[in-house]
Amino acid sequence: MFYLTVIFTGILLIASINAHYSYISELSLLYCILTPIILTVSVILLDGLQAWIIRRLPSKWFDDTKTCFDASKKERKFFEKIGIKFWKDYVMELGGFTDFHKDKVANPNDPLYLKRFILECNYGYVIHIITAFSGFLIIFITPLKIFYMFALPVALVNMVLNLLPAFILRYNVPRLKSLLKLASRKKK
Repeated sequence: MFYLTVIFTGILLIASINAHYSYISELSLLYCILTPIILTVSVILLDGLQAWIIRRLPSKWFDDTKTCFDASKKERKFFEKIGIKFWKDYVMELGGFTDFHKDKVANPNDPLYLKRFILECNYGYVIHIITAFSGFLIIFITPLKIFYMFALPVALVNMVLNLLPAFILRYNVPRLKSLLKLASRKKK
């Protein structure tokens, strides 16, 4: 719900501010309302397409043995500093698209489940990092005259909404790997 609120609030703010100043830019009220909606839908579709493509990449590139997905000590300190454990539960989790929910660890004693959880986190991390920055591609479909008024704000909202889950996924992987080690020892 948080995400939808941010998206709709962002569209409303962008449209309202630009509608208020439309006399300066000589844009119609309808244009000021429809443009952020069209750009937002475009970015969401682009994000979805990229997620679909990334999910088709080999799972061995994202499995629990890949250390490139582990957060460094500096990153973990940064996550603690921004209070990630206090706000992470408010960020929407879209595991339903892959039929694997990552909002809580349902089976902490099952190594296969934990490996899948880590795999899904790693896929999600790559998807969110790529889509956070690829949202800026809308500048190429937006006339320069309205770039700062519409495209840049939409791209910035998209970036923030993708970086938050990327941070959460990166924050969770070391904890999941610790659980995996414990679960693997118990199975022996």
